[in-house]
Formats: sequence, structure tokens, C-alpha cells
Amino acid sequence: MSTPEQQTVTKITKTKSRPRRGPNSPALTRKIEELSREMRLMSSFDALFSQAVAERVGMHATDIETMDLLNTLGPMTAGELAERTGLSSGATTRLIDRMERAGYVRRRPDEHDRRCVIVEPVDENLGEIGALFQPLADGLIELWSTFTDSELDVIIDFVRRNNALVAKINASMRACD
Repeated sequence: MSTPEQQTVTKITKTKSRPRRGPNSPALTRKIEELSREMRLMSSFDALFSQAVAERVGMHATDIETMDLLNTLGPMTAGELAERTGLSSGATTRLIDRMERAGYVRRRPDEHDRRCVIVEPVDENLGEIGALFQPLADGLIELWSTFTDSELDVIIDFVRRNNALVAKINASMRACD
């Protein structure tokens, strides 16, 4: 039986956009396995960090991740939040209700469609959560500053493409439900 890394290598090397090295290159296989392992660890550590922050402020990890979406992508409708998170409309309503009761978001009427409500973060109430994330943010800035501009361009490109791939796969998984 093959490991998840080996399965990933097999899938990647069978695609039309092959890396410049041969598909059966042992060096390429090792690098992809190493990258796959590190990406999985990063994902796990990020999830565990969000869970720890959530526990400290009496929230759910999903609430913390949703707050991050709102802070990063900006205010959105409940429907857009449901689509981004993959939650049902009922679960999304409960999530927004929890975050609103805690003072982290507010609902406001959509200026263009009175039937819709926009959910937006309440920045002045995010201090405690921000303080918990600050050591990580500081550490990441310090880490990122060790890379050259061209290295950062490669990293940014990789992360954007990775995010797009994950979003596409998440959407297709939800479409099958």
C-alpha cells in the first residue's frame, strides 16, 4: 500500500503539465513527498492553532476561521459565507448568531438589495483575538523577510494556486452532496 505522499506523486506525475524533470525521477519524487508532508503539517498546525485561539475566547474553531475570511475578503452575505465555508444555510445562520452575540460581527442591510443582509466584522471588538494571533503574525513577518523578492513571488504564486485548487475541490465536493 502506498503512502499519501506517494499517491500524490503518482497523480502529479501523470498530469499533462509535468515538471521539467522526468516523471519517474527519484529526486522529484523525494521533493514532492517532502513538500506534501510539510504542507500537511502546516495545515494541521494551522487548524490546531485556530482551535487553541477559539478555546481561549470561548468560540468554535469555525468561528475563528470565518472571522479570518471576513477580515481577509471583506463583508459578505450569509449566502456567500455559507458558500465559502461549506456550511448549510442553517449552520451559517447559527454561526453568524454566535459571532454577533459575542460582538465580533454585525448584520447590516445590503445597500443594493434590501432582501439581503451583509455580515461584517466589528473591528473594535477583535482586540483579544488579534492579540492571540499577534505572536504568529510577528513570527511570520520575520520569517518572510528572510526571502528575496523573487523568492516571495514564487511563494505567493504557489499559495495562490494552492488556494484556488483547494477552493475548486471543496466546491466540487459540496456539489456532490
